[in-house]
Amino acid sequence: MKDLLKIALILALAFASTFLLIQGTGLVTEEGVRAFLAQAHTIHPGWFVLLVILLLVVDLLIAVPTMATILLAGYFLGPWLAGAASATGLMLLGTLGYGLGFRFGRPILGRLFKDEARLAGIEAAFARNDLLVLFICQALPILPELSCTLAGIARMRFARFVLGYGVGVVPFAFIVAWGGSASTASDPWPAIYTVIGVSTALLLAWRMLNRKTA
Repeated sequence: MKDLLKIALILALAFASTFLLIQGTGLVTEEGVRAFLAQAHTIHPGWFVLLVILLLVVDLLIAVPTMATILLAGYFLGPWLAGAASATGLMLLGTLGYGLGFRFGRPILGRLFKDEARLAGIEAAFARNDLLVLFICQALPILPELSCTLAGIARMRFARFVLGYGVGVVPFAFIVAWGGSASTASDPWPAIYTVIGVSTALLLAWRMLNRKTA
């Protein structure tokens, strides 16, 4: 378990460094994403969908305000199209993170931990709560990228990964998109209630998981 926590900390620092860099420089902000999507929605809906997917996928490498992006997509595209685009983007993000962890994580770990037993211990530690972690990984920033990459490093079966991640991500995308679609400039409360409700539910689930693994 200590080795898994060590790896998680290293990955978290790596993802957090991009988050802090982007936030500190102001290259990607919630206001910037809002303005960008507000301009982009004037183009063909198909291109707008691709832009939403792209924004969510690049969140693996740079910090993008995920929930704000999905809310705005819902506002401009409606709940079903925005939900489908957001779910696709998040699934691609997760799959890419899993693939990077699977392809490059193990060779790097092999240099850090020469003992195969320790590598097996890392896999076992993640496997104890792998589905729950993936299911609620949208609870905190950086956690989705971290969880998906760890799943790849731990050699989690891809079908199991898709199940655990998808069961959490797809409803999340459609619920948040609905909150955006139900809102207007004069009545933003559906979006506000959605953010509060979804965030609270995920954070409570994350807290329960922490208690279980403590």
